[in-house]
Amino acid sequence: MIRTLIVDDEHLVRKGLILTLPWGERGFQIVGEADNGEAALELMERTPVDLLMTDITMPAMDGFELMKRVKERYPSVLTVVLTCHQDFHFLQDAMRLGAVDYVVKTNLADEVLEDMLKRISDRMHANHELQRQPAAAAEAKQALVMLYSGPGEAGSAGFDTAAGAVALNGNGWLFANRSRSEVDALLAELAGPEMSGCAFFIRVTEWRTRAKASEWLAWLREKLFYDYQPADGAWTISLEELESAAANRKPAEPELESLRQTWTAMRWVFDPKEFQRVMDACRTIQPRSRILIELFERTAASWAMLAGMAETFRGSQDEVRSYRTLAEWERWFGVYCRELAAFAKGFACSGDVFVAILRAIDLLQTDLGEHASRADLAAMVNLSQGYFSTIFKEIVGRSFHDAAKEIRLEKAKRLLIEHADMPIYWIAEKTGFQDEKYFSKIFRIQTGMVPSEYREKHLR
Repeated sequence: MIRTLIVDDEHLVRKGLILTLPWGERGFQIVGEADNGEAALELMERTPVDLLMTDITMPAMDGFELMKRVKERYPSVLTVVLTCHQDFHFLQDAMRLGAVDYVVKTNLADEVLEDMLKRISDRMHANHELQRQPAAAAEAKQALVMLYSGPGEAGSAGFDTAAGAVALNGNGWLFANRSRSEVDALLAELAGPEMSGCAFFIRVTEWRTRAKASEWLAWLREKLFYDYQPADGAWTISLEELESAAANRKPAEPELESLRQTWTAMRWVFDPKEFQRVMDACRTIQPRSRILIELFERTAASWAMLAGMAETFRGSQDEVRSYRTLAEWERWFGVYCRELAAFAKGFACSGDVFVAILRAIDLLQTDLGEHASRADLAAMVNLSQGYFSTIFKEIVGRSFHDAAKEIRLEKAKRLLIEHADMPIYWIAEKTGFQDEKYFSKIFRIQTGMVPSEYREKHLR
């Protein structure tokens, strides 16, 4: 029997888990329950435990601290995290501490719990089998890390039902402690024709610790971003190749800053050769992909503000959010630079002036620009204040004041969700509003609700 301890500060959650399933029929025995980490450790000192199911947010000692202590004192104990939501950054921290699975407390359906128990049972039996068979243990050292990059979540594609699969984050999965033949079979099964271009793999030929798997996944994302070109078949890389690439990707800060300045100057918008030079520089310098994606997304959002191009660009926003590679972004900008060039011909200003307005919109979305006045922005893009106001309204379709307010409110919406623990006055200050009451008034006019209502609605 797999001796199980349930830890949660909510009595009803503990009882709900205990009473939901016939644990004994599945090979599990509930040996205790506790309402915080300290009580759990005291119980584990008296009672042997094989499986720990723990909440994270608890009084006295939270789940993260409990997992650290258990990992030090009882390394053979497996841990499953109980959580209220599928925050995969949050869960990734738990996986780094050794968690092998998770249960969303708002989804305690029988089939969900039974699938989880089966995964745990299979893992336990596999571990025991390896301990009994030293020869097999020496051979079963391979693992496979998969990054799913297709539509929807990886779980919807059925990967969460694969025996021994551990979720690393939203779209990453680890298949560990496999023999070479099992890894080969997994590759054949998971990398079928229907998954072409959606699944990418690291083949780990020498199995190490599961805690490193999230790090491998991060390296895979980086290499995928720069090296992958859409093609038929699976994209598989060895861990040795991945580590070598990661070790060599440390761009100097001056190179990175030069690349940022070249991009934000936007001289490449109407010059295909200059655009290609910028893309080549990205591949040569290879900064963290997140840095480039933030630049690219900001530029795309800026272009979506152009009055005559709003529908064109906004229609592609969902598409670009799914992009995982530089090649995809390169194609997107290649297409829309041509669209933008055709659009710009409808104005009497020069190409340089049109680009200056693009730069101004882009600057408004930065920390530097969000607190800048119209005169400041005009000076930054080398236009007189009067001409800047006229041509800005002509190209963007609304005044500088209205555009700046729109950008700040969009940022406020994002910060309200991303920083749910921060007060409203902090959100106001971060978006260029010095008066919280004025910020709330403008926010309500634009959205129909005050900031706190907006936050509550979108965090449900």
